[in-house]
Amino acid sequence: MTTKLSFGSEPNMSEVPLGQHAVLSLQPFDTWSVKETDYGPKHCIPIVLHSHPSYDSIPSKGMKCDWVSKSKAIEGIFHYIYMEDCETVKTFDFDVQKELDRKWKLMRYETGAYKVVQI
Repeated sequence: MTTKLSFGSEPNMSEVPLGQHAVLSLQPFDTWSVKETDYGPKHCIPIVLHSHPSYDSIPSKGMKCDWVSKSKAIEGIFHYIYMEDCETVKTFDFDVQKELDRKWKLMRYETGAYKVVQI
């Protein structure tokens, strides 16, 4: 058998505390999904977390986890890549994955709103 077995799931990233930020990298968009939760549908993007105020120690190579949220920030990234059906990938005339591979700063304002920008 050449495939390694794996069970369980990646941990979810903790919320960023009000007024603080985290740094992350997005994983390939073919692994993104929408998950149904007790609070309605949430977007789920696998990430590598590089810094986060709620984690005392993150390895230098980062920590794999899922960013699961209903925020406008994650929704904006998701709909930048996918059509409204959340399954069909839009067509780009450039290497969109290369753009997504850069690091991102996820800021949380005192109001609770999130904003994500490339750094």
